[in-house]
Amino acid sequence: MSVESLPAVTSSDRASLLRRVRAAHRLFELGVTDLTKEQVDHFERKGVLPIAFSLAHMVISEDRGMTRLFGVPLLWDAHAGKVRLDGPVPFRGTPMAEAEKVRIGDVDAWRAYQHEVFARSEHLIATATLEKLGEIHPDRPTGTAFLALLVDGAPPRVIDACEAWVYQHAIRHVGELEHARALVGLGGLA
Repeated sequence: MSVESLPAVTSSDRASLLRRVRAAHRLFELGVTDLTKEQVDHFERKGVLPIAFSLAHMVISEDRGMTRLFGVPLLWDAHAGKVRLDGPVPFRGTPMAEAEKVRIGDVDAWRAYQHEVFARSEHLIATATLEKLGEIHPDRPTGTAFLALLVDGAPPRVIDACEAWVYQHAIRHVGELEHARALVGLGGLA
């Protein structure tokens, strides 16, 4: 599909994405609101990642994605010292042995950072011009990355990247969070 044949982004497209993003964010916030530090850092066994990994991976990735898409400052830089993440900042492809080490030093500071990331993402989507959302993003995703599957060979637009990197990514990790909550004795989210 050529750039010229891509449909224009409409205000309905933006409103639909924004509703889904807000719902995913609320689920994520609900899943984190009652967690203790011990639960966030709980290590079940080798090969099972702590909740801290899912939180750090999902939210810091969203922060970085919105930075790339909209040219805004990375919020993590202002929060890293307060959160005191132990282990590497986890991204796709982080080796399991490294991912298992991720811990969060201050869960309340984490919640503040997470809330700021979510609020900013929602604001950027809500206030971006339709032209901005329709811009072609320079990434050309391949393989089974959700963005590649979503655009199916077409050039990805900013709205497509938001769909993949914010909404779909959050939903995927909400499922992990819900399962991990069960491992530490907490109930589900729905």
